[in-house]
Amino acid sequence: MRKWLIALGLLAIGHICLGFSGRPEAYCKAIRQGGDEARGAVSEQGIKGERVIEPIVYGDMDQWVVRYITESKLLGGKIKTLYALGSTDTIRENQAYIPMEGNPWGCSATYAKFMGIETGIDGSVVPERRGYGYCCKMQNVLTHVNIGDIYAMVSGTIYMGQALEPLGIAAKSRPYTATEFGVPFTKKPAALMLDYKAKISDADSLISTERNKPETIAGHDCAVVYVYLQHRWEDAETGKIYARRVGTAYERICETIPEWINNHEIPIRYGFLQNSEDFQAYEDLNQVDMMARNSKGKMVKIEEVGWSLDEPTHVVMYISSSNAGVFRACEGNTLWVDNLRWVYEKP
Repeated sequence: MRKWLIALGLLAIGHICLGFSGRPEAYCKAIRQGGDEARGAVSEQGIKGERVIEPIVYGDMDQWVVRYITESKLLGGKIKTLYALGSTDTIRENQAYIPMEGNPWGCSATYAKFMGIETGIDGSVVPERRGYGYCCKMQNVLTHVNIGDIYAMVSGTIYMGQALEPLGIAAKSRPYTATEFGVPFTKKPAALMLDYKAKISDADSLISTERNKPETIAGHDCAVVYVYLQHRWEDAETGKIYARRVGTAYERICETIPEWINNHEIPIRYGFLQNSEDFQAYEDLNQVDMMARNSKGKMVKIEEVGWSLDEPTHVVMYISSSNAGVFRACEGNTLWVDNLRWVYEKP
């Protein structure tokens, strides 16, 4: 009898996940995982009070593109394995990666070509098993290319946008010119919801490769998650792109979180923030050098010129194991995330 009851229970769960399209995939994934994760998912059943929970495409971290990059013979001809969020696929050629239509994600695991020498910048973003599915593991890694003796401290990062591959030597001195930030987006969510845990060093020192050779500098590193909703437009004469900040969500993770925190919410605040009591300088306009293609296909800087309550046209989401800046980080800091979702206030 007990076996029959267990079987009926499993059948019921399968029916809930397969037969009711209104349930987010994250809900079904967590039910399959069981335990605390299942209980967390029950509380996010599509509608949570007067709020609607909407999964972000590929935000369940269960689908990955696997890329095999063959290094140049001068580097030993090894095969580097890179991972990118997207519809499950395997790519075995040294080629620039362009996400499929509808896939908003870029990441720090990239194909590079310096002075004709090909390699893959691997290890900073990888899938990792979590229950019956996967999560995304991001970690700070120090990379080295023997030819040219090039070093780079790479922070594990996923973001909404695209890396412009192959990365060349110019990316070492002007890294943001090789990254297109943001994707079209016109909604106004109340919060970003995610599951996460972290391993953060308490050291007050960083490794910097800004001058190529690794050197130790003062500073404390944190993981970071932020969302900018922007209203963008282009100057028809100059091709420059301007933006007003519509919404801001920002959170630093500065200590180790050994166990998963499920259904964590980072609120998105709208309009002018500088007079808010909890406003932080790092939330201000133009704190990050963001680039995007203009209508002529040229990469130009996005200049934020103010705050606004307009409807957004684009979203920038950035999730990283470091907030220390370009080519500087605490080696080994790690951030795990899973089940990214938007939270909407129900009208």
